[in-house]
Amino acid sequence: MSGNWQSPAETRMISNETIPVRLFACFAQVDPQAGAALNKAYATGETLPEELSGLHQQHLLRTHRLGEAGSIWEAGPSAGFMQILYIYSCQDLDSAKQLMHGDPFYRAGLFANDWWMEWSVHTPYWKTGQPTRGMIEGLMRGIGILPSYPPGLNPAIKVINVEIVTPPKLVVSLAKADSLRIKQIENNDKAGRPIPSFLVQHAFNRLGPGGTTAMGYDWESGPSADSFYDLTIFSVGSIEMARQLRENDPFTKHGLFYDPEYFEWFIHTPLRKASPDRRAILVKMLEQSGTDLESPSCV
Repeated sequence: MSGNWQSPAETRMISNETIPVRLFACFAQVDPQAGAALNKAYATGETLPEELSGLHQQHLLRTHRLGEAGSIWEAGPSAGFMQILYIYSCQDLDSAKQLMHGDPFYRAGLFANDWWMEWSVHTPYWKTGQPTRGMIEGLMRGIGILPSYPPGLNPAIKVINVEIVTPPKLVVSLAKADSLRIKQIENNDKAGRPIPSFLVQHAFNRLGPGGTTAMGYDWESGPSADSFYDLTIFSVGSIEMARQLRENDPFTKHGLFYDPEYFEWFIHTPLRKASPDRRAILVKMLEQSGTDLESPSCV
């Protein structure tokens, strides 16, 4: 029998795009009059007012270049153009702020009241790089979501290469987090003291079979670097479904996540990740501006 024994096989998903180690999320308000005009233009193709058209073209070209260069991980407006979420991939917060503050819309006062956080994406874990992926997989093995192996036993790995496809609808949820309680739980765990059951339940809710990652509900999710906030971008059909997922998270039930906010969000840049409902109008606007979209990085 021992002659027929084979090492266990483990499936490993590999994303065609790895989430950068450092991301900086910027939330800002959009001038109501400009937002209403932009909303009509993107929803119906209506021509922008002359005083906004030139500024929009400058903004569009700049964000497109930054997206294709990798300085913007994902960026776009809320439904209705009332606010924006821009996620920058930069070395530090100051560099990210310089990119936002150099935007023609920001300089003209159409983007205002910007609020920032450094963001650590934890799920889907298979979109993350090292060291984040190793940390999350270590947690998953520690609580039995992934198998553990005795020293010297290396399982065969079956790789599944995954191409990221932007879903039809995304809902942003930003919740406050009780950082002091979270830190205390982490310290207890490191010291070998008992941890609350809802921590394990939270991990299974996000990472286990049938959890939000496995079911495809987490487009991207994770804490701020200071653990004061949790930013989750849900891939769901409605804000109500995002609310139900948030409210049923054990961390929310036990008060570690609280006061969540929600809005539907469209990705505009980079173009390869543009939300399906916005891709055609974005291509049209970029082509009208003279942008060459024949480059492989733009498709």
